[in-house]
Parts: sequence; structure tokens; C-alpha cells
Amino acid sequence: MKVVLLKDVPKLGKKSDVKTVSPGYAKNFLFPRGLAMVLTSAVAMDLDVQSEAKKKQAEKELLEMETMAQKLEGLEVEIPMKVSKEGIGYASLSAQKIAETLSGIGFKIAKSQIKIKNPIKKLGDNMVIVSLPHGLEAEVKVIVVSDGE
Repeated sequence: MKVVLLKDVPKLGKKSDVKTVSPGYAKNFLFPRGLAMVLTSAVAMDLDVQSEAKKKQAEKELLEMETMAQKLEGLEVEIPMKVSKEGIGYASLSAQKIAETLSGIGFKIAKSQIKIKNPIKKLGDNMVIVSLPHGLEAEVKVIVVSDGE
């Protein structure tokens, strides 16, 4: 029996997958729990329309992310930090602070998207990687300056 999954089912498949299962499994487990429905021609056509819409949305999102990656690549941002007389920061510059700075200039970046190779504790230039959806990455130069206090 062919069914369409309405929700993710462990060890069977993800939402909108078409699976072949035994009639007993479908009638006794999947249907009563609202996890699946019988695959009919109308449901199959609806799935095709939905998958086409998802594909167009993914293409649009990919184009947006590619544009953002191009704008981010080579971008230089200055971030002030409290430092000692020797030029060493009292704390390392966090991914959160970098994400807030990038958000402040118009980029929607979460702190989890910022990859810092080594802790940033000194004044000067540092390179960080911004990971974007669809496997895209951009390298941003973070210039740490003294906050002047």
C-alpha cells in the first residue's frame, strides 16, 4: 500500500515522502495517529505542486544567500573593545558581538553562523568566516580598535 507521510516517522521517512508499507501497518499504526494518508492521484498531484513550490522557494533563497555572500566577502568592520595598555583585550571578542555589528549594518546573521578560528584578544585585523545556508561562506575582516577609555 502506498502512503504519503503527513509527519516525520522514525525509521520510515520524512514529511511528504511517498512510502510503500503493509496494509496492517498503515491501518493500525499510521492512519490512527495521523501520520500518513493513502496515496491517490489527487494527493500525488498536490504533492507535485507542493514540491515545485518548495523548489522555487529554495532557488529564490539560494539567490538571496549568494547575493549576501558577495556583499559580505571582503567586508571590513571595526569593532571597539576594551584593551589594556599593551593592546590586549580583557576578554576575547565574541561571535555574538560580531553578529550584532553585522546586523547593525543590515545583514541578518546569527552568532552560530560566525566561525572564529582563534580567540580574538588583540587590536588589529582578524579574519572570520560567516557560514550561510546552502553551504555558502564569506570571509569578513574584523578590525579590532580600542574603545578609547
